[in-house]
Amino acid sequence: MTDNRSERPLEQFDAIVFVLNDEFTSPDQLMMPDFQNKRNASQHLVMFTQESPPALKSYYNMTRLAHFFNWSMTYRMDSDIRLLYGRIIPKEHAPRTPEEINDLRKKARVSLPPDSKRNKTKSVAWMVSHCNTHGQRETYVKELSKYIDVDIYGGCGNLSCALDVLHHSDPQCYDMLESTYKFYISFENAICTDYVTEKFFKIMGHHIVPVVYGGADYTQHAPPHSYIDARKFKPKELAAYLKLLDANETLYNEYFWWKDYYSVEYSVEDMTRHGFCDLCQKLHEQQDGDFRTYKGLESEWGDGNKCQPFDPSWIS
Repeated sequence: MTDNRSERPLEQFDAIVFVLNDEFTSPDQLMMPDFQNKRNASQHLVMFTQESPPALKSYYNMTRLAHFFNWSMTYRMDSDIRLLYGRIIPKEHAPRTPEEINDLRKKARVSLPPDSKRNKTKSVAWMVSHCNTHGQRETYVKELSKYIDVDIYGGCGNLSCALDVLHHSDPQCYDMLESTYKFYISFENAICTDYVTEKFFKIMGHHIVPVVYGGADYTQHAPPHSYIDARKFKPKELAAYLKLLDANETLYNEYFWWKDYYSVEYSVEDMTRHGFCDLCQKLHEQQDGDFRTYKGLESEWGDGNKCQPFDPSWIS
């Protein structure tokens, strides 16, 4: 495996991974016309992206990429290789039935896990740097803020938190959130199929209850009653529910019933380890003649994508 294009002729590799992201300023370079004529007929070209379709379609003409890629490597659950932002993995003694889960929820009402017994003095926090988004999460939060205090950190708010060398939130920032707030707004910037990012998984790794807003089926990723889905509430209703939990330790504690029975992965190292190990395994397991190309990407990743625009009825 290498990222050095000059190390060997490209046609000698079993797979070539093309990274599509919203910082790629020269889409024509991706096509590599000279390579199109040299490629090995049995070679697999892999479309790799962590971005949502609204972000990608501003930079790429997906119609031009028809019949180019053989495999996809994305956060989509139907990808050839899943590149998930995180995983919540049941341990050996995790409950298997609704009855077992219900019993554990009852036990969790007594108290929070020992390492989360902190002086949580505030209700809701949100760290955000993209202020105008395709899914218009900011519209929902603006309405929510009318009924409950929401502390906003980052470029879209008036509060700040430490950043690391990569300009990501520093771990100490998450420690502060964990010790101060009961709820965290884990809203995605686009409401797209299966699009759930580190905004969710990082918070699941801490003792805060995430409030989610996205197009993924969160039941595929997390245990029941471990998060709150904002799309099931209008903002005024959500505020009332959060206030109820804030005032009732018994009900609030139920959201942590799962902590002893699951582990959470959300690091870049975890994500790439799973993704590239799965890619290598797929290459080893491929069958002769098992070769196809994606006829078109426009319907899923271009202008025809099924990402949902903002629906005013969600808040009115």
